[in-house]
Amino acid sequence: MSKSGKSKLDYNGFIILKDNGLVCLTDMWRAAGAIKTQKVDYWLKPESNCLLLLQILLESKPDLKPEIERVLATKPQSAFRNQEYRNWTNQVKQIAVDAGLIKITKGKIGGTYAIDKIAIAYAQFLSPEFHAWALTAIKERIEEEADPELGITRSRQRAIRAWERQGKSTNYISARLDSIPREDYYESALYQHGVTTPKEFAWCKTKVYEPIIGHPNSFRANRGLKKGQNLKDGMNIEELSTTDFAKVLSTKRINTLNPDNARSCASISYSAAQQIANLLNQ
Repeated sequence: MSKSGKSKLDYNGFIILKDNGLVCLTDMWRAAGAIKTQKVDYWLKPESNCLLLLQILLESKPDLKPEIERVLATKPQSAFRNQEYRNWTNQVKQIAVDAGLIKITKGKIGGTYAIDKIAIAYAQFLSPEFHAWALTAIKERIEEEADPELGITRSRQRAIRAWERQGKSTNYISARLDSIPREDYYESALYQHGVTTPKEFAWCKTKVYEPIIGHPNSFRANRGLKKGQNLKDGMNIEELSTTDFAKVLSTKRINTLNPDNARSCASISYSAAQQIANLLNQ
């Protein structure tokens, strides 16, 4: 999915999306407890936060200085939340949107996204603990985007530590690490053939797993996995190897048949995995 410009941050098991360098503030709000009075719109109500946003705008877009000075000059004398003041705060927010520092998307997976500086400022509004996490996590991600090799190394180290905490063996961890390039190979083919959303990627992966491990809900229940947890966390080494092979075969067929939508990719994946499952059961 990296080709789509999307990546993820993890806060105590809550996934926070990054889309083309912008952090999802809505995901941050959910991860911090989804308190109504901490929504992004509430954060922009105090005058101090609006002024902070204008300062970040000026630092990021110096060419906007005349417009920012004009907005500052029209700031209501009182921060009392009357209609005049609300109009002014909306104007501040719109400048940030127009400048590309904030992006608002609609739909089921929509939300408010913002540049790193704004995300860190919003994290401080959420809680001291969340702010401390954001200072480290977002700073590290900026460094990793500038040096992709550093990102790969850190990601590998984080994964190994997580599997060790789960009590996984050295052989299992090696198998999981070996599966990463095969999964990237499979995801790349999916992306090139019409799979674009996280939901569609998850659907295709479910279909490539199902003939081998059974229905995901039953598998999670039998292996003690939490809802939404990576299915591979519950697989043994044989299952990991088999599903890896299914992804490689699925990729080959997807590239050969050249579908252009998630439904076709999912169907091809299921068929390839079913063939492998049949061979194993003979």
